[in-house]
Amino acid sequence: MKIRSKIQWYSSLFLTIMLVLLSVFVLSAFLWISIEREQDMLENQAQLIEENVQEKDLLAGGSKVIEPYTPDDGMVRIFQSNGSLVNRFVDEDGLEELPVKSFTDKGYNFAKVDGEYALTYRAPYPEKGVPVGMIEVTQTQDALLEQLSLLALVLVGSSLFVILLSVIAGKWLANLILKPISIMSQTMADIEESGEFKEIPLQEKSKDELQVMGIAFNRMIGRLERNFDQQQQFLSDASHELKTPITVIESYASLLKRWGMKDEAILEEGVEAIHHEALRMKQLTGHLLKAASPMESSADVKEEIELISFCEQIAQTFRRTTEREVNVTSERTTIHIEAVSSQLEQVLVILMDNAMKYSDSVIDIFIHEKESRLLIDVQDQGVGISAEHLPHVFERFYRVDSSRARKTGGNGLGLSIARSLVESLGGKLEIQSELEMGTTVTISLSHQILI
Repeated sequence: MKIRSKIQWYSSLFLTIMLVLLSVFVLSAFLWISIEREQDMLENQAQLIEENVQEKDLLAGGSKVIEPYTPDDGMVRIFQSNGSLVNRFVDEDGLEELPVKSFTDKGYNFAKVDGEYALTYRAPYPEKGVPVGMIEVTQTQDALLEQLSLLALVLVGSSLFVILLSVIAGKWLANLILKPISIMSQTMADIEESGEFKEIPLQEKSKDELQVMGIAFNRMIGRLERNFDQQQQFLSDASHELKTPITVIESYASLLKRWGMKDEAILEEGVEAIHHEALRMKQLTGHLLKAASPMESSADVKEEIELISFCEQIAQTFRRTTEREVNVTSERTTIHIEAVSSQLEQVLVILMDNAMKYSDSVIDIFIHEKESRLLIDVQDQGVGISAEHLPHVFERFYRVDSSRARKTGGNGLGLSIARSLVESLGGKLEIQSELEMGTTVTISLSHQILI
């Protein structure tokens, strides 16, 4: 059974049960209150007879003395102490057949006489405190039963009307509640069929749980779409980046196979080219692996590092391999901190490598303190980055200029990996840049400096 049918029929069933219980309660309360009222009326009539009619008149047998006290559609009977009937007045045919109870019976009795229900009250009448007879007052209850039947008919009719309305309202309510879910299901089916990412249209005024679920669904779809786009970009970039070194290696391998063994110059050139392209592939695959698991080194142990000599060592490596000028400047002569040296070294290598690729002049490393934080600036005077690209440079596979990136071997992973590593060190990575003015990347660490 569909949820829509369950909501509709279960709500109607619950309402039906409640209406039946309410109807039974109303009928029972009406019957009890009405009988109480009838009993009080009969008791009052018996008291009036006892108070206003003398004993000798009651026993004389004249029915006119008790006629004024007889209820409409009722009967009054007077019995002696031995149980014999001495007086009677009847206002309803058939009540004469009412059985005579023993003299000791007192109180109320509900009986059926000649097809009609009658309520009887019996009370002794005393003479100087000694009971000498019994007064019996009876009244038919046809009017009460008719009222009870009419009330039951009204309750049944109104209950059926309300139940019918509840079925219609239940259907409307089910459609109202399940409409967002139906839209979600249809959207999911469309996504599965077309392969395109779609969001659920939401009503801004609604603040219920379904609205929250719809917002969460749209947020999830947005994230999946971004991940899918990044995956497609990754496949495009990876295939392009790998295609070039593989083509070069294949070409030089074919050249060596044909001529390299005889020509020493060709052999040296081919080996050098293959070695260079292999290093490029190694660097690229390393970046890809780091991008897939940037927190891989979380188990590394922190150690004490003398930061200035640490940066100087990395700078010296780049001086030798690139024959470029790299300066390290610090406000102090020595700075000792606790950090994972391999992570910090990798961050500095990535930043230095970027500075080397996109500038031709001197590169500066500044180490200083600001507002209880330790800052390491890597500054170049290269081409810089425009303001429109600056907010996206830390995104994976984002490249400011694809043609320039191909020339420099970039793949858009370096800064993303560097930011992840710095965050794992408890710091943050910031970048400032202007076109044709250079770029400054700042490593901001919250580590307390060791004395």
